[in-house]
Amino acid sequence: MKVGYARVSSNGQNLLSQIESLEQAGCEKIFKEKVSGTQAANRKELQDALDFVREGDTFIVTRLDRCSRSVLDLYKIIETLNDKGVSFKATEQELDTSTSTGRLMIGLLSIVSAFETDLRAERQADGIASALKRGVRFGRRTKFDDEKTVKAIQMQKDGMTNQQIADHYEIGRSTLLRWIAEYKKREGHKE
Repeated sequence: MKVGYARVSSNGQNLLSQIESLEQAGCEKIFKEKVSGTQAANRKELQDALDFVREGDTFIVTRLDRCSRSVLDLYKIIETLNDKGVSFKATEQELDTSTSTGRLMIGLLSIVSAFETDLRAERQADGIASALKRGVRFGRRTKFDDEKTVKAIQMQKDGMTNQQIADHYEIGRSTLLRWIAEYKKREGHKE
């Protein structure tokens, strides 16, 4: 059986041309959805189509990007199909996993996917290192600082409990005590 899958990214787009192409390719059942193609796991109709196909079936899309925008996701989808004994075909591109050339292309896609992932991780690490050198701080901003620590120490001297002070600054008691200890240690080293 030939099973089709048609997808567009938004409700404003039309599935008609994809459906016509899939019908011309002989698809007996077509799964359709209007959702982003970035993550396969978030697409119910795609998951239903992958569950529906059986050994000997052909899963057909018009173009690779209709199946997935992520090479890694695409490879996982095709791997799922291969495990079920289902071939994959794109009508507008020369990709058919029932042929040796199609299987080669899928292998190349997996290598490219791994390469893209490595490059992305390297660029991200370089960007973070560069930002840290420029003094950029990551994470949420702290609710507490040295100025508040000095005030908290004075509040202790005025008789407030550590919990009352922590509640006043909307921080945990252990956070308050850590800030005070670190501040006193730094100030102690300066003397």
